[in-house]
Amino acid sequence: MQLPKLAINNFQFVLILVFLSVLLGTVSFMNMPRSEDPGLNIPIYRVVCIYPGTSPKDMEELVVDPIEEAINEVEEVDDIRTTIEEGMVVMRIEAEFGVDIDDVHDEIRANVNAIARDLPDGIVQLDVEKVSPQDVKILQLALVSDDAPYAELNAIAEDLEDHIENLKGLRSVDIEACPEEEIRVSMDLQKMANLEISLQQVMGTLQGNNANIPGGDIKSGNKSFTIQTSGGYKSLSELENSVISSYNGQLIFLKDIAQISFDYEDLRYIGRFNGKRAIFITVTQKDGANIIFLADAIREKTNMFEKTLPSHIKLETAFEQAPAVKLRINDFFVNLLQGVLLVGAVIFIFLGGRPSLIIMTVIPTSIIIAIGLLDLNGFSLQQISIAGLVIALGLLVDNGIVVVENIMRYLKEGATLKDAAVKGTTEVGWAIISSTVTTVLSFFPITQIENATGEFLQTLPLIVVFSLTASLVLALTFTPLVAGKFLKAGSKMQMKWVDKLLDNLVEKVYARLLTFSLKKPWLIVAVAVFTFLGSLALFPLVGVSLFPTADKPLVLVDINTPNGTNLDRTDEAARYVESLIDSMDYVVSYASNVGSGNPRVYYNRVPIQFKKSHAQLLINLEDWENDKFYALIAYLRAKAETYSGAKVTISELKNGPDYEAPITIKILGDEMDTLKRIAADVEKLIEETPGTINVDNPLSISKTDIKVNINKDKAGISGVSLADIDMAIRAGLTGVTVSEVSFDNGDKYNLVVRLPFDEKPGIEDFNKIYVPNRNGQMIPLNQLASLAFQAGASQIFHFNLTRNANVLADVIEGYNLNEVTMSVIDQLNNYNFPEGYSYYVAGEYENQQESFGSLGQILVGALIAIFAVLVLQFKSFRQPFIVFSAIPLAFTGSIVFLFLTGWSFSFFAFVGFTSLVGIVINTSIILVDYSNQLVAGGMQIEDAIIKAAKTRFTPILLTTLTTILGLLPLTLTNSNLWSPLGWTIIGGMISSTLLTLLLVPVLYKWFTHKKRAEMAVI
Repeated sequence: MQLPKLAINNFQFVLILVFLSVLLGTVSFMNMPRSEDPGLNIPIYRVVCIYPGTSPKDMEELVVDPIEEAINEVEEVDDIRTTIEEGMVVMRIEAEFGVDIDDVHDEIRANVNAIARDLPDGIVQLDVEKVSPQDVKILQLALVSDDAPYAELNAIAEDLEDHIENLKGLRSVDIEACPEEEIRVSMDLQKMANLEISLQQVMGTLQGNNANIPGGDIKSGNKSFTIQTSGGYKSLSELENSVISSYNGQLIFLKDIAQISFDYEDLRYIGRFNGKRAIFITVTQKDGANIIFLADAIREKTNMFEKTLPSHIKLETAFEQAPAVKLRINDFFVNLLQGVLLVGAVIFIFLGGRPSLIIMTVIPTSIIIAIGLLDLNGFSLQQISIAGLVIALGLLVDNGIVVVENIMRYLKEGATLKDAAVKGTTEVGWAIISSTVTTVLSFFPITQIENATGEFLQTLPLIVVFSLTASLVLALTFTPLVAGKFLKAGSKMQMKWVDKLLDNLVEKVYARLLTFSLKKPWLIVAVAVFTFLGSLALFPLVGVSLFPTADKPLVLVDINTPNGTNLDRTDEAARYVESLIDSMDYVVSYASNVGSGNPRVYYNRVPIQFKKSHAQLLINLEDWENDKFYALIAYLRAKAETYSGAKVTISELKNGPDYEAPITIKILGDEMDTLKRIAADVEKLIEETPGTINVDNPLSISKTDIKVNINKDKAGISGVSLADIDMAIRAGLTGVTVSEVSFDNGDKYNLVVRLPFDEKPGIEDFNKIYVPNRNGQMIPLNQLASLAFQAGASQIFHFNLTRNANVLADVIEGYNLNEVTMSVIDQLNNYNFPEGYSYYVAGEYENQQESFGSLGQILVGALIAIFAVLVLQFKSFRQPFIVFSAIPLAFTGSIVFLFLTGWSFSFFAFVGFTSLVGIVINTSIILVDYSNQLVAGGMQIEDAIIKAAKTRFTPILLTTLTTILGLLPLTLTNSNLWSPLGWTIIGGMISSTLLTLLLVPVLYKWFTHKKRAEMAVI
């Protein structure tokens, strides 16, 4: 290998390259975007359809079935999950991972638009949108006032929007929980009947008069003139004086048969902040924006704006992401700095001042280069990428330690400084290349996981790969170059006591254990095997979980009243929860949302929109403190259980993909009655399973509908069509948006026709409705139809176009989710499902199967790739198996440490173990490679392995220590996300190092032939 020699002979060139790399990396670090979580690009879409006043069954037949069939024609679509409620449909569509997200979105939208004309009239909203984690609100402000009218609050909110919407990096500003102002045309149906004016006639006239049709242009001589038409209604008085008809020779104006006024739309979303009425202003940032810079700019604008507010209106902050991002990034950098100091201290103690300074120079250089490469590939700086740097910290010094320690060994033996640098680096060059490649191969495949989990994790393996690659290049060029100029030939590199300690450790402890191991090989192998089997037996006690909680001082409280409950009743339940929170010192503030979920403030929590029976509270706590946090949740849960009439669910935020609930069982079948019966049985089954809480079966609550029974014979005799009856009922009770008017001042309003009731329509208003017959006569509706109460489905669910029932549950803190879920599945397997009915396990179990399955495949692929590299290096099929012996030994330590520290084998622990595979075999590679060199030099196999083990003991010990100490600060943060990963790697490093130093020599002696060893170094 000529690389070290070339580097030393081109001193200035190498230094310039390193300097330029560091400079570019520093510029990237200063300017690259920062965020809390990775920016995800996931092929998930949502279709929302609002058709007011329509029962779930009618929504299913008239709206859902045709839309689902249209979407199902898109080949890339995998799953369609639909929730059907009164007047509203929400579809969640998942496409295959790896598709062009925008192309699939366009195709879904085109298919929906193609059948939109076949859908019923009266649909007020039909949206097809991408569900992007970038839609998360980074800031939620609250304009608070108990007495200011909504119009005033909305005007102020729009002013604030104008102040901040042009800031660099800001994507959108939205106003939430503020009812829109509309023009209400309240029809006097009795007077209309007397004047023989039909509702359809009024609506047609208003639509026609409001049409804005361009008149074109005409030429006159050399000039061209644009023809101005009526252009629609331009004022309220113009609307009032619309001519509707004539009666007995007199014109009938709209104001003669209706009250026309400005009013608010029916209240469907109530917002409060700390119990006071509020509307919310929310902000999203552009992809790639720096949230910290953006937040500072917004704060400067809002502070100035706040000074202009009237005294009865306050501007409060309901949620802000930037401080948490800044704190988390700072904490990670503190962990990184602590790791650097610990690693530096170990290297200084064992190698001395100058060698440790050389190695320590590599750490910031590799990190800065890695950050620059991450920025070059379009990624941001966030918790995952910084945690990757912490993981890489202990690994990236390994190459430098091996190189510097070997150079020092040659110096001790009397070599010149230049020769020691060249020979010391060249001798271990292929070993560190091979060990780096194997480590990279264990991390890089994680970037190829094609699902949301892989997307979430992608920057972690990438930053490790970039760091290790940079450290390898530096170890082969920069390190020998600086060592050849900076180290002092013949000088003592270590402190005497350290030198003596290492000598005693090698000669008096390790050498004796090694000699014993080679004499009693079967005993060593037996100890290793039984230790591994013991860890397998311990695994069930450790348990398996998927994604942990997010360790954020935020709590979401979901309140669900029976479907069909009005907004006032839901508001009562929300105020009860507010009364509990008001008295708690640990609570900083809370935002209440009645009739809708809180604006989306976390990437995997998509709020429910515009549902009268739903409310959600966002609670901000002082800080994240595990005991206080879960004590608050336990207190709220206990109090919520005593409240009747609403289901209150208190939950913390979790990492990972979104799902309906940790335990989600879908029962598939056709008949609603049968689905309802099975769902009730499954609900009871889950409730009786230890560890479950918040069990929810939406079908358990029947909804009472008012059925309009039309006497078709009477309608036919009277000359009234069924379509006219349906339109009259909808316009009379729900209201129909006829058109949108745009006044001269630029304001736009919906023009809504409805009955003149002050509050909400009641059953008695049914008697006020008239319908026209074909002769223009007005017939009272109660002569053609009657009302009857009947039970109806409160919700209907579809899973891939098939009806299903959902039974949902959370898991009590302290119980293992996987064990509870498996207990439920075992019971379901013993349940006697009717023919044509089955169950499907969704929730966290579905994500777990997908994520662990993908990672398992990645692990197998990584092992095959690593094995191939080792075969190429050693030119042997036996020696790679010797190297692989470190893997089961690492698993042993990982499981033992997870058990001792109380963490389960989570997905991130699995990521830690996958990473560990490439790390722990480095020790074996170094031993086997140097043994082969000695055998090729003429030594006997046993003598070679003894010398190699004793020679490489110090660098192996140091690389293990630096890896462990680099990870230790992050691991000791007691983070649900990172601690399991850290303990997995630390435990695996300890066990694999201790056992590998004895087992590999034994296996090398057994399975290595002299000729094979000689060939391995050719």
